Amino acid sequence: MKTESVPVRNEGKLLLAALGCAVVHHYLFYGKTWGVSFPLFVILFYVYYYWAVREKRELRLEPSMVLAVPVLLLSFTYVAHSNLLLLVFNALAVPLLIVAHTSWHMAEERPKTPFILHLLDQVFVQTLRYVPQPVVVTFRALSFKMKAGRSQELMKVLIGLIVSIPLLLAVVALLASADSVFDRTLARLPELAGDLELGLMLFRALWIACIATGLFAYVRGLLQPKRWPPRAAEEDFAAGSEPPETTPAATPATVPGAGVAPSAVPRIDATVAATVLVVLNAVYLLFAFVQFSYFFGGGAAELPEGITYASYARKGFAELVVVTLINLTVLMIMLYGVKRPGPAAWRCLRALLGVLVGCTGIMLSSAYLRLSMYEEAYGYTVARLLVHAFMLFLLVLFVLALVKLWRERLPLLRCYAAVTVTAYVIVNYFGIDAAVTRGNIQRYEATGRLDAAYLGSLGYEVVPLLLELKRKHPDAEGVDDALQSFRSRIESGKPSSWTEFNWSEWKAAKALEGA
Repeated sequence: MKTESVPVRNEGKLLLAALGCAVVHHYLFYGKTWGVSFPLFVILFYVYYYWAVREKRELRLEPSMVLAVPVLLLSFTYVAHSNLLLLVFNALAVPLLIVAHTSWHMAEERPKTPFILHLLDQVFVQTLRYVPQPVVVTFRALSFKMKAGRSQELMKVLIGLIVSIPLLLAVVALLASADSVFDRTLARLPELAGDLELGLMLFRALWIACIATGLFAYVRGLLQPKRWPPRAAEEDFAAGSEPPETTPAATPATVPGAGVAPSAVPRIDATVAATVLVVLNAVYLLFAFVQFSYFFGGGAAELPEGITYASYARKGFAELVVVTLINLTVLMIMLYGVKRPGPAAWRCLRALLGVLVGCTGIMLSSAYLRLSMYEEAYGYTVARLLVHAFMLFLLVLFVLALVKLWRERLPLLRCYAAVTVTAYVIVNYFGIDAAVTRGNIQRYEATGRLDAAYLGSLGYEVVPLLLELKRKHPDAEGVDDALQSFRSRIESGKPSSWTEFNWSEWKAAKALEGA
């Protein structure tokens, strides 16, 4: 780190660069659908960011660069894929990951607060502090030019313009009444101004100003965040007073019966936690016994009398997922909110948590099987496949928690964050629309049932698969209508600019031309 504050001249350059980025943003996105424009602007932002912080943080490989990988991968989904649901989520995920990356990159030291609070502080406190700053920088620049040039003459011109306004209104009114042609010319001025679309021009200018202000304020807040005042004890120590001496005999940890400091977070007693786990595990073991006796006793092939696929699979699945989320919450509380007992008691508590994780795995397996049964009966959809992925994601979280029980140094929350980002990127590049279509085609070949209308509402990755289905099964009902739906979407949504280019749409259009 080389500087503690941003010089005035650099602040002006920072604002001008932000204005340039805002103009490019307007060109890429105004009145256009998102395509190749999205990753291009993300790259432009990173160029602007690394240029702005070059004096405080050099561009080099470091741990924070890991987050740049999912940012770029997710931004390129707007070029490679066309699943609307994931693209909407990516519009939120990419800025969030950028904030996490840049905040981590600019952190001078590890934040004393949880990282999520550090991010919220960076966005809603540090950034908002500098939102008015572009106006200050602009007036400062104008003031400097006035001092360097003929400021007095400029002030006289401004005073003359202000004085001339009422005189100008009176003269124009008299001339308009004296000459009808001049009056008609004045009457046409609003029409001429309307042809210029002043409202649209003002909106575009406001667009550019807002984007420029947001970029400038965010990067400015990263460069010079506000230092929060330390606590009183830290202030006394910083002023030169000696820190209070602590001896092993005086510390609460070594004094029998010593109480916890008033500011400490209250923790759950280990006996209470063990009791809760014993009760929960007893119920879960009974549930696991029923599941094993049913699924491995031939019950998976036939549902109990009076129970339909919908009531068994859908309702039971939702309840099991809710219970799984409850168990994950209980597990995290037990890991981080329980007073650490003696070695023997801690081993017992870990064993109970291990049973909880094992039973949760059985619940996830049961929910997975139920959803699979429902899909076999009613077909595959994007939502159902995403739920499958979510259950696998929960299973990984529980496995990591199980590892944490026996390897206490494992940074569980960091692992959870890494797994979450990785899983989300995998879901984006898995090709979920194509996977759903393949599953429904296989189901059609086995049962003769196909919801072609639903397939026609998915992304453009579906088109080659539907064309292949039509070649293999020309009589498949609804396939022609689905393909026609894609043709209509492509015709009505033809890109008006190269910035809207999307690979899957282009590939689908080429495939339909040859069909």
